[in-house]
Amino acid sequence: MRMTEHLRHRRPLFVCHANCCRSVLARYLYRHLCNEAPALSAGLEAGERINDRAERMLRAWGIDASAHVPLNLSRELCAEAGAIFVMGPSYLHRVIWKYGEDLADKAYLFADPFTRPVSFGNGEYKVSDPSFDNRPTSELLREFGWMRERVLQIRLALLGDGRRLVPLSEYLELCQTVDRGSH
Repeated sequence: MRMTEHLRHRRPLFVCHANCCRSVLARYLYRHLCNEAPALSAGLEAGERINDRAERMLRAWGIDASAHVPLNLSRELCAEAGAIFVMGPSYLHRVIWKYGEDLADKAYLFADPFTRPVSFGNGEYKVSDPSFDNRPTSELLREFGWMRERVLQIRLALLGDGRRLVPLSEYLELCQTVDRGSH
């Protein structure tokens, strides 16, 4: 395997609704905390620009994401990624419904990519969206600080040094019960 292929297989793709907040936070945190390791992000319905709250949160963490341009998810991006991490079960269902069930072997829930879900009730496995949260940035940083640890755990798993990632293919039937139109 050539070096570029080897690295490509480790490149994560972070996916949320509009690629304006949650997937942006994950992508830029990943690059920042993992020595500029390559990472991608996209949205199922890309917005116009990075969300102000996400930009302020990243800036507080020492990251400049002001040049971020939201990107629509595509089959090509999915193919380019070594792993796809989505911000909720409904998005996971939409990804495989729209881009192919073959992606289930490399698609994971960002909230907890290390366990096999038994239920998706009560908003389980959904990453809340700071875009709609009017609390001060300092409070958002405390609440979403766990994302810093999650991207480091994902990096270790992709390098083969961390916990085993549990792909969607191991709970596909459960995921297909989720309304793919919900947020």
